Amino acid sequence: MKVKQTYFIIILTIFIATGCSSNSDYEFYPKPLSGQKIVLPKREYKMYQSNCNYSFDIPYYSAMDTSKGNCNADLVLPPFNATLFLTYIHIDTNLMQNIEYSRKLAYDHSIKADAIEEAIVKKPEQKVYGMQYKIVGNTASQYQFYVTDSVNHFLRGALYFNAKPNYDSLKPSLDYILTDFEHLIESLQWKNKE
Repeated sequence: MKVKQTYFIIILTIFIATGCSSNSDYEFYPKPLSGQKIVLPKREYKMYQSNCNYSFDIPYYSAMDTSKGNCNADLVLPPFNATLFLTYIHIDTNLMQNIEYSRKLAYDHSIKADAIEEAIVKKPEQKVYGMQYKIVGNTASQYQFYVTDSVNHFLRGALYFNAKPNYDSLKPSLDYILTDFEHLIESLQWKNKE
């Protein structure tokens, strides 16, 4: 029994001595951190003509879902697994109510948001005025906007990704999409301008 213990201790000592050698040919390198590879689609646009008094350019990689049957539509963005929900309202006397409600919906995300960056939309030649809200942080919606001609038309949009909110992971996609939304607002035309 003592012989077996002696052999075991000798073999264990040899393994420890050779395993802890600092002259090893192999060096340990941790796997570098990386994220999901994002393939961004080519930036091209096509005209979307709504039956509800507005038109604008949408990206070729997207599609409009008008199956709701009213003036509300969804701009579906399959490469990014996201949707821009659009609501159109014909203004009668409720402009300030719609503006305040849109602001409230954007600021409802302030509980989880790190910041909410506002940008004014002002295009007098197209009679397009409004506000954009870029919501920074792990919130359900990272971008919202409203635009109006202040007389007849009011259009509101809210972007939602079909994924768990993780702002750091979504930021590259969000930055790409926001450029397309800038173009959407830039190209917006009201049908019955007054």
